[in-house]
Amino acid sequence: MKTRVSEQFTEDGKVIGEINSFLKEIYMDDTMKVFHNYDNTNSSELYMYYCGISACPPGHIWGPAIREHYVIHYILSGEGTLKIRGKVYPLAKNDGFLLSPKDIATYTASKENPWEYVWIGFHGLNVSDYLQRARLDSENPVFHYERGVQLKDCLLELVKVNSKSAHSADLRTQALLNLFFAELIENASQEISVISRTSREQYVRKAVEYIHTNYMKHITVRILADYIGLDRSYLTTLFKEQLNISPQAYLTRFRMNKACFLLKEKDISITEVALMSGYKDPVVFQKAFKNTLGISPSKYRSQNW
Repeated sequence: MKTRVSEQFTEDGKVIGEINSFLKEIYMDDTMKVFHNYDNTNSSELYMYYCGISACPPGHIWGPAIREHYVIHYILSGEGTLKIRGKVYPLAKNDGFLLSPKDIATYTASKENPWEYVWIGFHGLNVSDYLQRARLDSENPVFHYERGVQLKDCLLELVKVNSKSAHSADLRTQALLNLFFAELIENASQEISVISRTSREQYVRKAVEYIHTNYMKHITVRILADYIGLDRSYLTTLFKEQLNISPQAYLTRFRMNKACFLLKEKDISITEVALMSGYKDPVVFQKAFKNTLGISPSKYRSQNW
């Protein structure tokens, strides 16, 4: 491997030192249990510079410094923080973070529960596309892995493969690199699906809360949709998807439940029940009540006294 000059920077970009060293020496410290540097740069599309695993002492700090290539760390246990581009990210087990070329970063192990992580340094012509599909970049450098142990096993196998001088290490490394990015991409797709589903649930929940609070007022699906910030037809679709009922039908049923409760009170007139249930016109109320429950409000009252 060629010797190169590596520069270390402060967070404002000033050079604080230069080290003439082999690449692997630049990144080694006393916390590293394993460090491997394997040359598979014959694969221009995607290649690995090195991989390793560290168990950091409490409060251990790396940086502020800069990389000339991409590095991903994946946390096996413990906690720590990443500081990059003026943002601080608290991280724990099953979280990971990307360091992009030329980004100044500092990451620190927790003093109470220091992290152990495995990492790989990589580059290649396809890396930008793979990272984009995995929804990782300088502005969004952090991910949380939700798909079991596949990512961890893949990274640990990379370390294991590159600790041996097997004739097939380059092929195995390439296969594991592709598997690693495939897992990141699938994980990102899964996260988007969860976020999308959660967002739909939140829209419906917000609409339901509005109905519960304002049912005595004049409410239409249009008013409800405007309050949520959605198109009327899309809100109806979400209600049917989440509650198997339209927003108008939900509003009517909720009002009827309130009316049934009020009708059991002898001292409240049917006109007052209508008003307290969100109907200004008693005739409209009585018609809606009968359409919903099959009997008139007065008959319901007589049957439930």
